[in-house]
Amino acid sequence: MGVYHISGLGKSPGALTMPLSIVYILQAGAQLGIKEAQDFFAGSGESERKGSYEKTRGMPEYVIVFDSPEVIDGKVIDDKFKLLYKSNWFDMKSKNRPEPIKEPIVRYINKLIGYLEDRFSVDLRPPKKLYLVRTDYQSFEDAFYKMGVTLEGLRRKEVWLNLIGGSNQMNLALLLAGAYTMVPSRYYYVFQSNAKMMEPSWIEKPSTEYELRKVVRDLILRWYDLPPLDLGFGTILRELATLFIKGNRERISKNELIDIFKKKNRGYDETFIPKLLGTRYLVSVEDNMFQKGEMLDRILEMFSRIAGTKVKNSSAWKKWADEKGILEEADFGEV
Repeated sequence: MGVYHISGLGKSPGALTMPLSIVYILQAGAQLGIKEAQDFFAGSGESERKGSYEKTRGMPEYVIVFDSPEVIDGKVIDDKFKLLYKSNWFDMKSKNRPEPIKEPIVRYINKLIGYLEDRFSVDLRPPKKLYLVRTDYQSFEDAFYKMGVTLEGLRRKEVWLNLIGGSNQMNLALLLAGAYTMVPSRYYYVFQSNAKMMEPSWIEKPSTEYELRKVVRDLILRWYDLPPLDLGFGTILRELATLFIKGNRERISKNELIDIFKKKNRGYDETFIPKLLGTRYLVSVEDNMFQKGEMLDRILEMFSRIAGTKVKNSSAWKKWADEKGILEEADFGEV
């Protein structure tokens, strides 16, 4: 099994295709024995964790993006949701008519894989599916809910989060959903000044193995992995939820709070309590006693909504999204 790439997205498909271009070029480099490319995928591989063998680690298996219904469906009547893209490598550019964003994504990835396979005699494969989840790009709550349920359905998968595309609300929701579920193994970002470009604009399309080796180094230098965001905060909030909700409690003591910190062994101690008070997760009601704060109520409501879906695997996630009417999908053989 390969990697699930998850991303917010807006009007520019390049926010997705540019980093995927890097992944596929590095896949080609790894198959040709370029050590830097092989090292890039060294920590990857769901099947290796299960004891089986996969020739090339880190191959994209599924891509899931969150975007507005207007952009996903291509049913726009003004320029607000018009797609913006350009590829110098494969002579692609935005059309003067509305189009679903899946179309340029699928066309570009197919062209890229075909080129790399023909030029370098490597064995690549496109993702099995592109899933697009209709999301209110201006609503943190809507994005967090849909992203949280999605990640809960991918607990047994290898998940990489792309933090390039989409609105600020979407990227914040993706970060927090990742920290809450603790599912993603990689959070990545690659800066490109021209957001319209579908490929990495700072390199030429490699045509020889010598050029590929140079390009591999350039791409890895631009790829930025954020440190894992599992800082234990999500688990602390879960423990607070257990005490307040499942335990039907109105107050908890300072000692109980410190016990939670120690239990999770994340380096927190009582000096973290003012942070919980300052962010309104807790309210001090008397000496060494605390009640739920406004922010904890809000967060617990969102957590409960996610848990209420009872989504525990990818099949259940797809069924949930289909029933909600929020899922569009595409095969990479469609366009």
